[in-house]
Amino acid sequence: MKKIIIILTSLPFILSSQQISSDFNNYFNTTNNAYNGNIFFHVVSEQGRPMKIYDKDGAEKWMLNQQQRGADFKLNYNNKISFYDRASKGFFIMDSLENIIDSVYCKNGYNADFHDFLALPNGNYVLFAYDNKPYALDTVISGFPQNTIVTGAIIQELDSNHNLIFEWKSWDHFQVTDNQYLSSYNPQSPIDYVHINSIEIDFDGHFLISSRHLDEITKIHRTTGEIIWRLGGKRNQFSFVNDYPFSHQHTVKSLGDSKYLLFDNGNYSSQFTGTNNYSRAVEYYLDTTLMTATKIWEYIHPDSLYSDKKGGLQRLPNGNTLITFAEVFVPVSQITTKESRIVEVDTNNSIVHEFSILANSTVYRVQKYNWFFYEEVLGCIDSLACNYNPLANTNDNSCCYSYSSTTTVIDCDSFFWNGNNILNSGSYSNNFINLCGCDSTINLELILNYSDSVYITDSSNNSYEWNGNTYTISGNYQQTLTNQQGCDSIINLELIINNGTEIVENTNSKDLFKIINIIGQQNFSQKNSTMLYLYKNGRVEKKIILR
Repeated sequence: MKKIIIILTSLPFILSSQQISSDFNNYFNTTNNAYNGNIFFHVVSEQGRPMKIYDKDGAEKWMLNQQQRGADFKLNYNNKISFYDRASKGFFIMDSLENIIDSVYCKNGYNADFHDFLALPNGNYVLFAYDNKPYALDTVISGFPQNTIVTGAIIQELDSNHNLIFEWKSWDHFQVTDNQYLSSYNPQSPIDYVHINSIEIDFDGHFLISSRHLDEITKIHRTTGEIIWRLGGKRNQFSFVNDYPFSHQHTVKSLGDSKYLLFDNGNYSSQFTGTNNYSRAVEYYLDTTLMTATKIWEYIHPDSLYSDKKGGLQRLPNGNTLITFAEVFVPVSQITTKESRIVEVDTNNSIVHEFSILANSTVYRVQKYNWFFYEEVLGCIDSLACNYNPLANTNDNSCCYSYSSTTTVIDCDSFFWNGNNILNSGSYSNNFINLCGCDSTINLELILNYSDSVYITDSSNNSYEWNGNTYTISGNYQQTLTNQQGCDSIINLELIINNGTEIVENTNSKDLFKIINIIGQQNFSQKNSTMLYLYKNGRVEKKIILR
């Protein structure tokens, strides 16, 4: 507990213990300067061998436990998940919908090794395998059997159709005696003299491999297979500047511009430091003209953590470095146990994220990616729609838009629209919010025509024929027709049926304008003649004045 208290009080960590999964041991601390990615790892414990994804605060987001599957669980260069299947000795590719879309195996009878695997953006795959052969090691080291089984290494690149396009064999380029630790091996067991644990593509497209048992990083020509340079180990071609040689390293990464990052397990570091062995992250700049390897950065944990095997590291997009100190020995109460300590440091070597995983569990590498499986979010995905959902990734056909429409209406006398009775022709608009919240406009172009009214006064003796009807009683009658504008034209008839009595009309009371006969000649009232009386108010009366 003492070490934990020191870490917590010396750094501005944000602690969220209520969210932390039981997979994490002792503590889980993070600051706002930590890379905002999800945590990917594969753990081997008595409870199983699950692949897991956690958020940066330690809350589980995804888990899959398939026992034999899961080693080297990571997001690969093709932006898809890859992991190793121990049962079939190959790698599976999983897409963002959690579908297994490919399985990849070595050719020529070799079984792929689980340590590392590349799925490249162009569809190619890079694998490596271990290759056992009998070797006359007794001619090199006394006491070894005549046909000692020695394990070499094979590298293969396949195209997207799984055709073999490149194969490299350690037997053709490394001598067994390049391993400087042969005398310490058990002669009754296979001698793994190379032990590749990491493969990478350098900035110029050639291969980089980490050979743990050679203490060597090797650059290999991707077409010819020839060795371009060898860094570290018995065949080292570089002079170390400001540093001592790494030993039993893991996870080489090319950073570009001749810069390389690796996890130095430091199994023999005490020979150079005069202290106990400890592990570190170290970055070199290689000058391939002067053949110098200059240390430009390193990180050693304040607790001098030491991983004698496994481990790895990752340079994150924000410049931080995530380091996996795998299976380090730590004191717990009165005993010493193993745990995996994962530390993220910034460019000033300040710890911005640190946690440990399950005491007495095996974790090979832990990595961070700003990636998660595709989660379907329904909504409108058209940015031009007024209900656009920027979080949606699947269209639910709900998109709606602002719209403007124009309608032309021809009507008579008046038109009822938008709650109003409109009496005049013209242009009118109605702005409103539609059902999904969009501003919309309806425009009305209104043309109004008008109905006509005609008033006629007529008289007859005894009966009168009009509009197909015979009238024998005086009164007011109507006939509705359609005028040229399509509107009602109403003719009003004021009918007088005479019974032989002369009727004299007082025209002054109706504001008489003129009197004309049926051929339009202006005249005064004449008896026994049909006359039309025109009034200023538009009234027309047809009169016959009897003698």
